[in-house]
Amino acid sequence: MSGKRITIIQWTSLFAGSIIALQIGYIFLKGEVFCLNDGCRIVENLTTISPLYINFTGLFYFTLLFCTSRWLQSGPGTFSAWTRLLLLLGLAVEGVLVSYQIFVIQNFCSYCLFVLCIIVILNILYGWQQIGLALALFGVTVASFAVLNFSPASLLALRNETLASGTFAVKKCAVPAKKLYFFFSSDCPHCQNVLSVLENCNSCEFHFNPIDKNNTLAMPELEYSSSYSPSLNRVVLSMLNITTIPVLLVQNQDGLSFIKGEESITRFVSRTCFHEKEKISIESSPYEFPAGMNINIEEEAECAIEVECPDESEAAQNSSAQ
Repeated sequence: MSGKRITIIQWTSLFAGSIIALQIGYIFLKGEVFCLNDGCRIVENLTTISPLYINFTGLFYFTLLFCTSRWLQSGPGTFSAWTRLLLLLGLAVEGVLVSYQIFVIQNFCSYCLFVLCIIVILNILYGWQQIGLALALFGVTVASFAVLNFSPASLLALRNETLASGTFAVKKCAVPAKKLYFFFSSDCPHCQNVLSVLENCNSCEFHFNPIDKNNTLAMPELEYSSSYSPSLNRVVLSMLNITTIPVLLVQNQDGLSFIKGEESITRFVSRTCFHEKEKISIESSPYEFPAGMNINIEEEAECAIEVECPDESEAAQNSSAQ
């Protein structure tokens, strides 16, 4: 390999490491990953470790790659083998991550794709033999994911998951009129409005199933689960082709019903989960649920699952400013 290509590998590795270092600094300052699209947030919610540790691993990887390529310039041999191995290892890891985004969550993280492009460029710079090995490794990884069934229904069946597996906390009462599952997120103002209503419910058992990571709810008399799966709640909504929150699942004797939107949920809760004298005053006709599963698709105040819903007060201020 020519000294010029080795130098380019060094500087490219240094550039990638610098970008990751900036990402780490951004996480420390903002508490979240900087990304050009919403795919990063989805991937972040589905990882079992903090994105901070993942970025530290990436920084270590590119630093090590820079060092081995520096030593390679002074003399080939052992360091040449290490550099080649590191490049293939990085491509294998990125192959798994990209395949997961293609076949499982069906959404792309722009930051992940940037790292993939850097590793692909580094493998190309190493030479034709490396390109052949890299293509074979990446192709096998993607093909392995392609032959597996990652549909939401198959994942739930495989893991024997139930709705309780996604429950973060439960609000119980002595003789519940209904068992309800509430799907929400921490950054959706419409969800927060519904939560403020549920705080005073006295005749329903509520299961709170967030689609993102939650630490606590500002609500008394809750029983928290020792573990829960936000990704499972996303899978459940995905199976039903539901793309907005809040959503309320109602467990009836003859099946399940879903209610979408802040006003619809508040209206239903008012009629079902309060004693007569404590009902909320909301003018609307009652809902009737047919046998089996019913999804109320009435247009409501909702937040898209994949996009952060802006606060209503901020939106009003922005519109008045314009």
